[in-house]
Amino acid sequence: MKITVGIVVVTKNQDFFEVGLSVLSDIKDYVFNQVNVNADFVIKGKKVVSDQLYLETKLKAINYLKNKNKTIDISVFQAESLSEASNKIITSQTLDLDGQYHVGMVYYDQASMDHQDNSIEKIDDDLLTFYRTLKNAEIAAFYSSFSAAVFLKGNQRNIRYLPQQFIEQVRSEDLSTFQTQLLCLWMDFFEMNYLNRRIKPVGEVFHHNTLGEQLIRFFNHVSPNKWSMSYYTGSVISNLIGYIDREASKNGGLVLRGPSEHSLACGAMANWQLYKTPFLLVVTSGMVDEFKGTLANLKEAAAKGFIIVAENRPSHWYSFQGTITASEDTRAVLDAKRINYVYMEEADNLANDLSTAFELYHKDEGPVVLLVTPSVLDTSKPAKELTEQIVYDKVKSLNKYNRCEIELGKQLQNALDLINNGPEKVVWQLGPLDDDESELVQSISREAGIALVDSLPYPGSVSKYVNGIRNVNYLGTLSIYGFSPRVYNYLYTNDKLNSVKEQCIFFIKSRVSQICSPFTEGRLNNKLNIVQITHNPIHMAPFSDIGLQMDSKVFLKFIKANLNVSSDLKKRRMSLINGYYDSQSDVVSKLASTPMSPNYFFSEFNQVVEKLIINQNYDYTGIYDVGRCGISAIRNVATTRRGFSGWYGRALMGDALLSSIFLAHTCPTNIIAFIGDGAKGMVPDIYPSFIENLLTHPENLNKNITIMFFCNGGLSVINTYQERILMNRTSKQMRLINLHQSEWQDSVNNFDVVSKTITKFDEKEMELALTAPRRLNLFSVIVNHNNEGDGITLATAKGWQRDPVLTEEIKQQFPWNVTETNE
Repeated sequence: MKITVGIVVVTKNQDFFEVGLSVLSDIKDYVFNQVNVNADFVIKGKKVVSDQLYLETKLKAINYLKNKNKTIDISVFQAESLSEASNKIITSQTLDLDGQYHVGMVYYDQASMDHQDNSIEKIDDDLLTFYRTLKNAEIAAFYSSFSAAVFLKGNQRNIRYLPQQFIEQVRSEDLSTFQTQLLCLWMDFFEMNYLNRRIKPVGEVFHHNTLGEQLIRFFNHVSPNKWSMSYYTGSVISNLIGYIDREASKNGGLVLRGPSEHSLACGAMANWQLYKTPFLLVVTSGMVDEFKGTLANLKEAAAKGFIIVAENRPSHWYSFQGTITASEDTRAVLDAKRINYVYMEEADNLANDLSTAFELYHKDEGPVVLLVTPSVLDTSKPAKELTEQIVYDKVKSLNKYNRCEIELGKQLQNALDLINNGPEKVVWQLGPLDDDESELVQSISREAGIALVDSLPYPGSVSKYVNGIRNVNYLGTLSIYGFSPRVYNYLYTNDKLNSVKEQCIFFIKSRVSQICSPFTEGRLNNKLNIVQITHNPIHMAPFSDIGLQMDSKVFLKFIKANLNVSSDLKKRRMSLINGYYDSQSDVVSKLASTPMSPNYFFSEFNQVVEKLIINQNYDYTGIYDVGRCGISAIRNVATTRRGFSGWYGRALMGDALLSSIFLAHTCPTNIIAFIGDGAKGMVPDIYPSFIENLLTHPENLNKNITIMFFCNGGLSVINTYQERILMNRTSKQMRLINLHQSEWQDSVNNFDVVSKTITKFDEKEMELALTAPRRLNLFSVIVNHNNEGDGITLATAKGWQRDPVLTEEIKQQFPWNVTETNE
């Protein structure tokens, strides 16, 4: 059968076109029967220029073509745009000839299109439109990695990445080299497309994947329009990723990428903590260990999702990157960590394995790891037959809590009595509340005069501002580090802990772990009256005086319904809450030294943030990494909602920074991230991944994102432990090397990026930076190290700079430091 292959040359440059024709003419006797040319130019004819490399390339090409003995007719179409080229092909008489017609190689001289956008994503989009136009016209075309080459003006771009639709080229100024480029491109196409039986001229081909389809179906069932997928690719998982990447957006899933496997877990953790978004993570063989301690954090948070890890069969002798061999078995590691998993070895058992996986998902015990062999990863079994066998729904448990209802009722009444009739100081520390729980907490605290505190693992679980209005019940932060001076002075009198008759602390939705307070176990056992509310019996602390194993929302609704606090008791409680400084009392917070102290920077920064909240209803989500400045931010900067903290669980430096890549696209507000130089040095640069996701999902970034890297050249928390607690000098074990960051600006996909080093605080400049729309600020903030304040230890809560209680005289002199109630 006669076969005609179309060669498309899009150019405004006649020399480009004629050089291409001369190269094709040079090999025509060995591959082309007939050549038809449809061009806007008058063909002058151009001879090739031969040098050693071109002659060598030509000889290899001729020998290859002789051995293959495959000849075709070609039709060469020249046009000044891709749309014009598709129109020429569609209306060409070549299509009416006998035999088959296929559009083959496309040479796109984009450098000659002076008036056009030369961004890679624009060219990708134009080429995709070209091929889809041909497909809609029912014209066969080869569509592969070898079928289109684009010649650009140059490759000196700030941002480089691999095109999706073409081979990137820059035309050589040397004519012989340019000829060799064109000949290599044609021969690669001829070998890898035309002579390749696996490649057919049918345009875009979408491959089905059964595992991917069933996982998408499951998420649509359990969390419609609210699930995420992230991946770090590898050969064996690339087909599965390709399928889910293509289909997720059609089924309510958001696909985001990160710079490492570890980063995927950080993004999943943040989005589960803040938004309860279930997740699907996909990584290649041997990468289950790359999730590091973040996998344990996902387990601890009972985060719901699947982690797909490619794995080989045990019968495969020491498979490449395999973790189930004669020497090791990763399943034993997962068992030891109490992480649920399913080993999916046979495609024929896919339905049973998925039913098991879905059952484990519904147990609320953290992520389910799927160890999947290549045969299962690539299977394309009929979906309908499989779906009928899989159980998607949760099996209802008969009794969620194993408890004595009578004893629980007594304990609940005791807790209520503390609120209604108990001490004048009642503190509630809140865990990860949902919106309904937050509203109940705010209502109860206002009616009962309860002091509210957040913590390092859950910053902003109760915020200083709610819907732009000051929350008068918010006292500050209570944690092992970073406890606020108001909290300290509320719980202590003359540096001594108040008696159990004077105060009590409720830990709601909490396991009362060590990070939640600065108190030793001895004091927790003997010096504090503790009420704990948790649904999980293994989280019940041994030192809880009243332990309520129950759902927190049920507890809050009970308290709300039975609240009966006298107006006099409420007034006394509110007076005590508002009897302490609301801002920093230490001198160093007001001293504009160089380098800036963290105390000074955060005091000034907080004033800007609070001004924006009050005057512009500014709203943001905080991201706090592990380190002194993360503590300072949680403690000193007013919040408007709950943020994400790297201090949760294992307190892994860098996790919060990596999470910002993903939260940038899922957070409904502006973002401010507080990252130390130690945390920054622990993980990859986030900027390339930020751009990758920006190119894919620009619609999600109608916000301001500010990431601050605090640079003091040392691990400050450990320094303070050495210098303030052990009274030792610092040493090089705490030293960090900071390199100067150049200042620059860029715009990517209509999103501005500003990189700047800050050595002095400028209020107006900071306000403009935080409010600029569609902008990423990468600020390196130069600060010093000190041991002053910020609640790093209980010892720092004392000292000559602290003023614990506001006297009437001070209240009159500094009225702006006092929060007055409306009572």
